[in-house]
Amino acid sequence: MNKNLGRFFLILIMALVFAGKSHAWQNNFENDKLRLEVWTENSQLHSSQPLDVILKFEMKNGWHILAENPGDIGRPTVVKLDLPEGYQLKNKRWSAPKHFETDGIVQFGYDDTAYYRVSVVPIYRPERQIRIPLNVSWLSCREECIPGKFATTMDFEVTEWNVFPSNDFKKIAAEAEQSFTAEAAQTNTSNSANSSLLLVLLMAFVGGIILNFMPCIFPILTLKAISLIQGRFNHREMRIDALLYMLGVVVSFLLVAGILAVLRAQGEAVGWGFQLQNPYFVVLMLLIFVVVLLLLLDLIALKNPLADKLGRLSMSDKRIGAFATGFFAVLIASPCTAPFMGIAIGYTLSQAAYVYVPVFLFLGLGYALPFTLVGFFPKVLHKILPKPGRWMEILKKIFAIPVFLTCVWLGWVLYNQLAVTQTASQSAEMWQEYDANKVKQLVANGEPILLNFTAKWCITCLANERLAFRAPEFEKLVQQKKIHLFKGDWTNENPEITKALASYGRNSIPLYVYYDGKQYHILPQLLTSSILCDHLK
Repeated sequence: MNKNLGRFFLILIMALVFAGKSHAWQNNFENDKLRLEVWTENSQLHSSQPLDVILKFEMKNGWHILAENPGDIGRPTVVKLDLPEGYQLKNKRWSAPKHFETDGIVQFGYDDTAYYRVSVVPIYRPERQIRIPLNVSWLSCREECIPGKFATTMDFEVTEWNVFPSNDFKKIAAEAEQSFTAEAAQTNTSNSANSSLLLVLLMAFVGGIILNFMPCIFPILTLKAISLIQGRFNHREMRIDALLYMLGVVVSFLLVAGILAVLRAQGEAVGWGFQLQNPYFVVLMLLIFVVVLLLLLDLIALKNPLADKLGRLSMSDKRIGAFATGFFAVLIASPCTAPFMGIAIGYTLSQAAYVYVPVFLFLGLGYALPFTLVGFFPKVLHKILPKPGRWMEILKKIFAIPVFLTCVWLGWVLYNQLAVTQTASQSAEMWQEYDANKVKQLVANGEPILLNFTAKWCITCLANERLAFRAPEFEKLVQQKKIHLFKGDWTNENPEITKALASYGRNSIPLYVYYDGKQYHILPQLLTSSILCDHLK
């Protein structure tokens, strides 16, 4: 009896001793821009107690990272813990961010030290051992922005003994607590985030309206004009058609947003216009526009059931045609990025997936607005157009010209995507292929640099190429100022170009960046030789 009692007290004492011992799990990452430390309060996890995790970011050499809400443009710092079944995250907290403003662009981030804290909470009795992958991604910014990432795996033994925070963790936790946002400051940050989102929604709406006047929209303008001149001026029918056109535009934009969200969640580096980097999509669009061209020229009469449906979709069934025109208007608009639209999309693709829906919705509403207004106020057409007659058939043939040019352009894009050899014109010899390391070295040396991010399927890019970059004034200025020219071709999927776009807060083209030797400037998306030279001077 005495022996058993003695064993009991011995076990009890040992349990108390070992329960009091605790060791933090810890891992580090360091480069020339920041140091990242990962801490957990204990190297073991209790089956029914939360386990706190703290990340400490220490910035170096004048670099800063962006906050969870990065502001007007940029990519947020993301901490992702892939929890096994039976766990959830609670009580997530970030340090209070600082305010950065450059050329009217507002960002929130950290240029000194920042902390992130979260609790891993068991929701039912877990396994004996658990593994938690940790992935951290951020954007380090100074005069330029460079993406960074860190990945590790945390292994924990699950125990029934009481666990306590280690002394090392207590110290880091006390530092973190001083940096965390008070409730009032959190409200202000939330209001700033809401203000940023409202501004982005406005930019998306205005950018959608401007998109109607970009050169890549001409084929869709043609199809829509045909449907308007062939339709009867029935107010009710035209308003229904206008609403269906808007619905087609909005559905297509939301579909693109959904696909982007899924692909980016899977780690794919994609942006606006990503579908035109796929030769299969280009072939599909080419076939559709060839059929439309043949129909406009009355060169084919579709007889089989499937063809009849396509014919009615394009020419006869106005309501389905109105929706389809709006839907395809978005797909063919992908080669263009209107002013304001690039910033809006760049902001959106750096946010959580739920932000995609309102931004792309406003973009679609802005894009659909002009034709929707025409449908609701058809008296304008009464005053402009003559009475129906033979002129409509002649006009239909004239409208076939931009559709034919679209077919030629899509064929040229497909050829460039599949071609093995590359050809260069004399003006192209001025440009070097984009190389991030070369650019970084030249920036460090204070050399003037012009970056041109473009693609063969980007009609706005091609127009700028002809109007601005091939102008004698531009070539003369480049020679005088000894400007280094780099061209990033995004015709096919290219992770390096995608990463470079993201570093400037963009996910679409065209993008023109000029380094004057001290700082960089983002040029307008629509260029002429005079606009370009004025910025370079």
